[in-house]
Amino acid sequence: MGRTAPGTDRVLLRTSSAMAGYRIAQASICQALDSQAVMCSPDNVTANLVAELCDFVLTHNYFTFGDNVYLQISGTAMGTCMAPQYASIFMADLEQRFLSSRPQMPLLYLRYTDDIFIIWTHGKEAVEEFQHDFNNFHPTINLSLDQSTQEIHFLDTTVLISDGHINTTLYRKPTDRYTYLHASSFHPDQTTRSIVYSHALRYNRICSNPSDRDKHLQDLYQAFLQLQYPPAEVKKQIDRAKRVPRSHLLQDRPNKENNRTPLAITFSPQLKPLQRIIKDLQPILKDNPSFSQILGDRPVLAYRQLPNLKQIFTSNHTPHNRTTNPGTYPWNKARCQLCPHIYSGDTIIGPNHISHTIRGSFTCTSTNVIYASNAPLPCPLAKLDSVYVKE
Repeated sequence: MGRTAPGTDRVLLRTSSAMAGYRIAQASICQALDSQAVMCSPDNVTANLVAELCDFVLTHNYFTFGDNVYLQISGTAMGTCMAPQYASIFMADLEQRFLSSRPQMPLLYLRYTDDIFIIWTHGKEAVEEFQHDFNNFHPTINLSLDQSTQEIHFLDTTVLISDGHINTTLYRKPTDRYTYLHASSFHPDQTTRSIVYSHALRYNRICSNPSDRDKHLQDLYQAFLQLQYPPAEVKKQIDRAKRVPRSHLLQDRPNKENNRTPLAITFSPQLKPLQRIIKDLQPILKDNPSFSQILGDRPVLAYRQLPNLKQIFTSNHTPHNRTTNPGTYPWNKARCQLCPHIYSGDTIIGPNHISHTIRGSFTCTSTNVIYASNAPLPCPLAKLDSVYVKE
């Protein structure tokens, strides 16, 4: 940040994590959308429609577990596209109402989803009162507190107060192992180049001290070498990121609008010439009035990933045997040597006389199972009631 901190001896750096409830938060969403109705639509049509869609998403989250179907009645589904927007709308509305009622305001209040960063200049007792009142402002909101007068971690940044100035540097969790994409992975070359460049750009943006930045970039360079990235290409992308002025990176820039249609195809190294072919054929489409209006500018080439081994061999859905006759039984076929020895029943007594319920239906012909045998073992030290378990 590089600016003098006012009253440094009274400055507190503080981070908090917020946890929100569900039922009242639905009403807060509608309230937040209604308060922005003028910005969304003068006649409230857009705001009301979005509120109804949000309500539908939050109240119709069905999932299966085993053979049962459940309706989630508390919280949001993990992974749903709606969850981040839902949390942001809820917290924004809550913050606006709470902060407007405070006699003392933070010098700086920032939030990313549920992580909050505050610079407080009104003393320790006042910040503890601030947290207490925030926790009591909503019945399902609780803020954890971590504060310091010297340094504090917020997301991937460490904020420090030194010599009357606020500085920032990179923060990595102790468990971080640089688990980036390996260079041998089946991805376009521009993907691996962009990974190096984007991380180097992030380091340049976060670190306010150039020598500190270069130290972290050297660690990043070594990490990519361990992942078999070409040393010359890694150095090229890091140097490219360092040439971008940090003042430019700290500016809030709007997203560029374009009229380019995405052309999504499955990635293959044989498709490298496709970009050149699109560029060569674009004038033909542009000269055609109909195609030029439909397609707009030159299409953006986007690759979709091929199914990997995990996606091929595994499934998120675990099949369950919906039989009405669970247990193990002989299949009663002539000349089957196992039928006389198969235990018939839906429970089995294991070691220490613990009973286990058999949920599926199995016979002599079942494969890929774990089986138990209570037949006498050849080992003379084995107990008579021993159970032999094997795949």
